Amino acid sequence: MTYINAKEILKESIPVLTICVTISVFSGLFLNKNTELLKFLPGLLIIMPSFIAVNGNISSVLTSRLSSALHMGLIKPNFRRTKILLRNIYSMLIVSMVSFPVLGFVAAAANSLFGASKAAFVIFPLITFTAGMITVLLLIFASILFSYVTYRKGLDPDTVVIPLLTTTGDLVGIVVLLVVTGMMI
Repeated sequence: MTYINAKEILKESIPVLTICVTISVFSGLFLNKNTELLKFLPGLLIIMPSFIAVNGNISSVLTSRLSSALHMGLIKPNFRRTKILLRNIYSMLIVSMVSFPVLGFVAAAANSLFGASKAAFVIFPLITFTAGMITVLLLIFASILFSYVTYRKGLDPDTVVIPLLTTTGDLVGIVVLLVVTGMMI
């Protein structure tokens, strides 16, 4: 059994965290560029933290489960479909299919407090579901790809991939949510 010491964790983490800071800056810049849309739809702004958190949580859970399966030898770092991999993907998709429409109803309710029409109760769940599923599918693919590549290179996917995907998920989630909103409104 091998143990990773704090020095090795820092050696793996610092470059990844530096990349994450840069990605976070771009997320903030993109949000800042779209303030008019967010002022027009305040419900969207209210659910934005939850929306990106769900994306980050789903990709983190999947990466953690893949990392454990890789370390225990239950799966190999190749792109063959296995029962373990498929079960994990399906469970992430089911959680997503439930979570995103609920966020949409919360956004619609929040928007109605600011005087929006009743149509928001149809469009917001549709927006959050569509944007959420697009984002989750991208993050599932990235989670599998990055987990396998880092594991093959002798790095711990928990240390490297989880911070990278949660931060990338923030940027991708914000971009996809605002683009889908712009297309549907």
